Amino acid sequence: MGKNYNPDQNNFGKQFMEMQKIINRSGPVAASSYGLITSILIFTYFGWYIDKLSESTPIGTLTGLCIGLTVGFYHLYKIIYRKK
Repeated sequence: MGKNYNPDQNNFGKQFMEMQKIINRSGPVAASSYGLITSILIFTYFGWYIDKLSESTPIGTLTGLCIGLTVGFYHLYKIIYRKK
């Protein structure tokens, strides 16, 4: 190591621990956003499939989209406003 090396200036371990704390706190919100996207896609696909089987207008797709949005935002709400 060079003669100008100072371990206090290069505190990688402390920075790593702070980054780990940030990632741990953001985990539930990230998971709920994935749940929101997944519920929208699943219910929209289910509505599209019903429309395809019944040869109807996109009422099933729009209904599936609305149900997916409702379910997804409900789960997002539960995660954000849960009691700590």
